[in-house]
Amino acid sequence: MATAQVRIGPADQGREMTLEEFGDAEAEPGFRYELGRGVLEVTEVPGRPHGKIVSNHYMAIARYHQEHPGSIDRFGGGGEFYLRIPAMRSGRHPDLGVVLVDTPLDDRGRDKPALVAEVVSARSKTRDYQTKRQEYPAFDVREYWIVDPYKRQVTTLVRRDGGEAATWEERALGGDDVITSDVLSGIATTVAELWLGVPMDDEDDGPEP
Repeated sequence: MATAQVRIGPADQGREMTLEEFGDAEAEPGFRYELGRGVLEVTEVPGRPHGKIVSNHYMAIARYHQEHPGSIDRFGGGGEFYLRIPAMRSGRHPDLGVVLVDTPLDDRGRDKPALVAEVVSARSKTRDYQTKRQEYPAFDVREYWIVDPYKRQVTTLVRRDGGEAATWEERALGGDDVITSDVLSGIATTVAELWLGVPMDDEDDGPEP
């Protein structure tokens, strides 16, 4: 007998789920869904400031792709990458993922981004700065950028191998600092470029619950 498909919406915030249930769930449109340590996290789709910063980020990656042909296979956003992390019962959709050429697929036959980025919102600070930095090494992410419009700062985390004890080498950058990268060697984007067209007082959502 077939199992009924799970349906999820904003009222299910905090619901306990398995990775299998989350992966098969039918989601109410208009919201973003992630699974964190077996608990459903529902947030509203970010507004213009967040989207503009992500767009600026895409343009920087596209420029790098043109200047360094043969390095990037593809890049995309939250709807295109699903980082399934069974060891932590988490399923994540990063704001940006970059897949390098000749990167092996994961155990489900999907692309594995070497670099991921998250744009911080008021409601995602704890997840982006603390939770996901613990989770992403388990998916073999090599580099993680935390893009914070409130601090006008980018924190780059570069993985230093150590198996389950892998650690991040961390740098905090701001202003006209050039973002350096092990994954995208030679990238010449400054932190300030990511805020182009974003007013200083723009905010996407309310305080973190």
